Amino acid sequence: MALASPFSVSVSVSISRRAPIVHHHHHTFFASAPQHNYRPAVILPGLGNNSSDYHKLEVTLKEKGVPTVVAKVSRIDWLRNAAGLVDPNYWRGTLRPRPVLDWYLNRVDEAVREAKLLAQGGSLSLIGHSAGGWLARVYMEEFGLSHISLLLTLGSPHLPPQKGLPGVIDQTRGLLDYVERHCAKAVYTQKLKYVCIAGR
Repeated sequence: MALASPFSVSVSVSISRRAPIVHHHHHTFFASAPQHNYRPAVILPGLGNNSSDYHKLEVTLKEKGVPTVVAKVSRIDWLRNAAGLVDPNYWRGTLRPRPVLDWYLNRVDEAVREAKLLAQGGSLSLIGHSAGGWLARVYMEEFGLSHISLLLTLGSPHLPPQKGLPGVIDQTRGLLDYVERHCAKAVYTQKLKYVCIAGR
């Protein structure tokens, strides 16, 4: 999978807690550090993806000593989103994430619970790919974020499309508007760090 290869080292750097870093010949390597120095990561799949699409990224992170859990999602699960078609808000472009995406948020919560066991009281990192990035923000708003210290998003849109432009259609049917209005802003702080790669 092309996603894991370009980001494997930079993701490892981003989610380390205290591991010393050694730079050598334009490559970044981790000096040996006990595995407990790394907070666990939860990977949130993007729209239409399934968990196995992130296997290479998961393996790479684990090889770097980062305990990793991928939210269990299959391609067929995404058909559940068709339930939104019967909601008048879909057609008005004012759709809300719940209840349409409850199935996804529950899968993320299961993965987070598993990662919390690995964290042994420490904090977690969330890695959201594409829609998984803004869905991570919905998850944190709905389920709490006290145990999360990093949200790393890969190719995730965080801003709704501009309104009133000819030919511009909000493919999320209002979901990004909801995130912008009702979820905490994606602002880097000491308690919760946001890193956005190839998104806006």
